Amino acid sequence: MVTQKDISAACGISISAVSKALSDYPDISEDTKRKVRDVARKMGYQEVKNELNTRREHTYIVGFLITDETEKGSCRNVIRELRKALVEKGYDLVVLSPIGIGKERNRAGRPGYLPRARLFGMEGVFLFSGVQEKDLYTRERLRNLRELILGEIPVVSVGNYFASCSCVLPAYEKAVRGLIREIYGRGHRRIAFVVKECADNNGICRDLIRSALRDYQLEIPDHFYRCVGADTAGDACSETIALLKRNRWLGPTCILFSDDLLLEGGIAAIRQCGLRIPEDICVAAIRIAEEEKYQGCPVLSWRFPPSQIAGAAVEQMFSGMRGPLHKNGRVRIVEGSLCDEN
Repeated sequence: MVTQKDISAACGISISAVSKALSDYPDISEDTKRKVRDVARKMGYQEVKNELNTRREHTYIVGFLITDETEKGSCRNVIRELRKALVEKGYDLVVLSPIGIGKERNRAGRPGYLPRARLFGMEGVFLFSGVQEKDLYTRERLRNLRELILGEIPVVSVGNYFASCSCVLPAYEKAVRGLIREIYGRGHRRIAFVVKECADNNGICRDLIRSALRDYQLEIPDHFYRCVGADTAGDACSETIALLKRNRWLGPTCILFSDDLLLEGGIAAIRQCGLRIPEDICVAAIRIAEEEKYQGCPVLSWRFPPSQIAGAAVEQMFSGMRGPLHKNGRVRIVEGSLCDEN
């Protein structure tokens, strides 16, 4: 049987270089890859490899990749549900750890996402990333992520839209409009918003909020719109305190938070300011959570259960495994529902 050691001797390069060339690692030149593949084919290695691949039709391994530390909090519950759903189907969920980009990657000597996914035999990858679609194809630092999405392994993006792979997206626009409709119906006219700074990735952006408010002829002052730079409860707490202290006399009667971590910080801030919920101020939030109640606090929320998001993502993944349809940019929307916890 022909081995990579035989190919290495025939090509005059190291065994590791042969392995990387056959696995299409990006740090091997295209000329070297072509040379190694031609030699391997002539020596009969490709036929042997194809036979082995046929025997191993399934590895029963699916990966997940979180490209940004700030995304961990918001996707933790979804990943837990993904693992449960995959275990029921006999699959393992394995982390595909993030790597350095650009020069950092070269110094570390680590292969990109796609070669490692191939090496582990991953049949698909769930992607949790706040990268914007327009940056994916224009910034060299995102080359590894771009290679993964454009590669042959099915990728399902959870919570963020990419045109080149399947996506599972919570219906954030419906959530914002539904909450504002309910808040307005309760008589609130001074509504403030605490959202993530990169919120245009998931649809909760200033333009969407203002569009929803225009349906009711409402205009909010700029200082009622607070952006949190990092998705942390601490930053949300600071922004909420600043919002409440600046508008002590004509402050908001309701604050809408764009996710659970921001909600956590916001409630802490409201309590520090000595305000009661909902007697002094109404709290609304868009939540990815199974439970209706939030720490025993009455919150008006639009809730997306993680089990629904995970179920939709697993369906998208397995349909992508059955063929090349995952390249058509299919999108699955999770609707969620209004949940009145008062």
